[in-house]
Amino acid sequence: MAKTKTLRKQKKSERLFFVEHKPSSSKGLSDKKLVREILIDALTNNDMDTFQDVLVGYIRTSSKVELSRKTNLGRTTLYDLIDPEKPFNPTLDTIGKIFEELAA
Repeated sequence: MAKTKTLRKQKKSERLFFVEHKPSSSKGLSDKKLVREILIDALTNNDMDTFQDVLVGYIRTSSKVELSRKTNLGRTTLYDLIDPEKPFNPTLDTIGKIFEELAA
């Protein structure tokens, strides 16, 4: 039985330098205090469209991994909230955990 030939040692691939991607350059959505105030104001005025827009915008501009770690929510839950094809119906527990992270 003949030995099978193996490939030569592979060459190292070129290392690519990655640039950090910032999904939104809006400084307003990165300001936790401002986002918290807008969300509270939208809730007190029963303006659910503004509440949804600001909350979805905040989640989109945040790191989902860090946000899920800080809020103890699954990343799937966060992605479900920002998915336009799914109904926007977060539980009070989910909203409470996001508000706790905004207050920190």
